[in-house]
Amino acid sequence: MNRRGFIKGISYAALGGCMPPAWADLINDVKMGMSTPANFQDNGVYVWIKTCADLMAEAGYGIRVYPNSTIGGEQERTIQTQLGLLDINATGGDELARWSPMIAAGARPFRIDSYDHLSRLIEQTPYIERITTELRPQGLVLVDFVYTASMVGLFTRNTPVHRLEDLQKLRLRVLSEADFNLLRAWRVRGVKVAWEEVAQALQTGIVDAYLNPPNVATMFGHGSVLDYFSDLRMGPASRLLVASADWWDAFTAYEQDELRAIFKAARMANREWTRNREELDRRRLEATGIEWLSLSNDHRAAWVQASLEIPQSAWETQEATAQFDAWVESTGGSQP
Repeated sequence: MNRRGFIKGISYAALGGCMPPAWADLINDVKMGMSTPANFQDNGVYVWIKTCADLMAEAGYGIRVYPNSTIGGEQERTIQTQLGLLDINATGGDELARWSPMIAAGARPFRIDSYDHLSRLIEQTPYIERITTELRPQGLVLVDFVYTASMVGLFTRNTPVHRLEDLQKLRLRVLSEADFNLLRAWRVRGVKVAWEEVAQALQTGIVDAYLNPPNVATMFGHGSVLDYFSDLRMGPASRLLVASADWWDAFTAYEQDELRAIFKAARMANREWTRNREELDRRRLEATGIEWLSLSNDHRAAWVQASLEIPQSAWETQEATAQFDAWVESTGGSQP
């Protein structure tokens, strides 16, 4: 019996063998979680989730979507997915990299130069399959990389940043070990702040900046606490869409093929949404009073060069990093 079946059995026994219909639906419905809002216009993750959910509902599945971390933060949702309590979850690479050297290798900035490049990497190499092999012992299956907006840049409060030296005077919000490795290479100070506390940390001066794609500030209402966006183009902004291995393995081969077709349609909707995002994201940032700063090639090259000094994380391996670099080069190369 898998973990979900075991938990079902406990629930059924606890109710004396009589399970209310609402409870049965809760257990049997496909449950999807994410940390971001259910905003189809501005949230690429929700574009993927909603497209998938709608197609699954048409196929006869019951669906429950939990946005805005309503059933827990990144770690809590990951554990729920491992246990089979949550079926599909959108999360960050930081949460999964400790189990996947390939995810850790892919976290390095300035390696993927466009969303088209990342799509080629995903579709023309066994990148997703390799990550799934690494995650399966933890009860997880990688379904897709979900694109979330324009490429990653730097938000700052009060101070415009054109050069790396400008950021070295500020405090950057960080969260993971990979973030701290980046700080060491850039020679920047950092403060660990949970995402839910970022707005307050900016207001109180605990941090002065954070890294994210440009739509994040408008999606989370940070326009009043930020002043500038430096268009670093560090790499595509994406979330990892993972499924419970127990949930996936319970389907027949025919049902898995049906789900793969649904996932493919969700991917296509997400990729279509991502096209031409930069112009829209820029207009919306500027409408909130955040100035968009375009960096010169020389200034950006200094960031790229400094990033070459990022030390290997505890989760990386030389073999995984070499393989990732080979796939990057074979699908389009990097752009300094």
